[in-house]
Amino acid sequence: MECLWCNAPDVEESEKKDCYWIMPDGKRSIKLLQVPALNCPGCGVYVSDHMNQKVDEALSIHDLSEYPDEFTYDQLLLAPVKQLFNWK
Repeated sequence: MECLWCNAPDVEESEKKDCYWIMPDGKRSIKLLQVPALNCPGCGVYVSDHMNQKVDEALSIHDLSEYPDEFTYDQLLLAPVKQLFNWK
């Protein structure tokens, strides 16, 4: 795979990165641990645009009100989905 920034050919996809995110409502920030990331010898370890979008979407659709301010990417994906409508 090529680096998204410098086009280096030897980018590894096996890295994990701890990142900070602001929740979609803007009321709190979280530390998201072990987010899948890319490792470029020239640019360092970074989260791809695609993964960034996946995290943003997951933060929007999952109910994290009972979660602490620090949790893993896998825990995010396992969080309950928000119930936006009260269907009967």
